[in-house]
Amino acid sequence: MTGDSGPEKIIRDIVQSQADAWCKDDAEGYAANAEDDLWFTNVRGQHWTGREEFVRVHDSVFRGAYAGSRLEAEVERVSFPGSGVAMVEILLRLTGARAMPAGIVPSADGVVRTRLLEVFEMRRGVWTLIACHNTVVVV
Repeated sequence: MTGDSGPEKIIRDIVQSQADAWCKDDAEGYAANAEDDLWFTNVRGQHWTGREEFVRVHDSVFRGAYAGSRLEAEVERVSFPGSGVAMVEILLRLTGARAMPAGIVPSADGVVRTRLLEVFEMRRGVWTLIACHNTVVVV
């Protein structure tokens, strides 16, 4: 199902807006649908809690090694395991980074591929990001 309407389309649109904000080095835009109690883990296994931290961390990377980088997001699957909850598996492709954090190595074609799992919950009538966990794809 490609989700031409309804909740799946809304979720897919949020994921695309995240990728668009990344490409603009816009941490606030990237976090536009993040909830205040968000949990997130980056590709290096570092973990933070809260929307404010999510913005701070992304603002830092957008001003650093990932400034001007490009992010493509391909939603591979959207699942609704319970009422008002959506799980989204996303294949990310990062290009154009100035440098990589320790331990992160692009593939031979220069692309860093990751799998991002995002969990959304319907709160106050809006799909909000409550958890995300990213991991590098080793090719």
